[in-house]
Amino acid sequence: MRRLLSFAFLGLLLFASAREAQAQANLTGTWEISWETQRGATTSTFTFVQDGNAFTGTAEMAMRGGPPGSGGGGGGETREVEITDGKIDGKTITFSMAMGMGERSMSFTFTGTVTGDAMEGKMTTPRGENPFTGKRK
Repeated sequence: MRRLLSFAFLGLLLFASAREAQAQANLTGTWEISWETQRGATTSTFTFVQDGNAFTGTAEMAMRGGPPGSGGGGGGETREVEITDGKIDGKTITFSMAMGMGERSMSFTFTGTVTGDAMEGKMTTPRGENPFTGKRK
């Protein structure tokens, strides 16, 4: 009888561990996400709202380049960018966002994993891939 109870207890522990490993990450909240580009390090504030396996949100992006109106990108102004195609599967996330207008628009796709209050992964742009890290504020 003891042996049977021991096996049952061990089975419950293994089931609980496997279930936790598959648990859905909670993305809702404000995050600081950083990545490195040819122009240097960038950190932006992202706000996510999760609904089941999907999420939406915005990113506060600092514009680089010349002064406003010069076509150089905004000279340090901040712009709110919409997050699209947000999907979450367990701890794996993917989402996209586009900056610019018309033909001058550039798409960014983020793919990564969330563990508690931290995330990491890669950001893909037409110019290549860059690693990113993030932490919940």
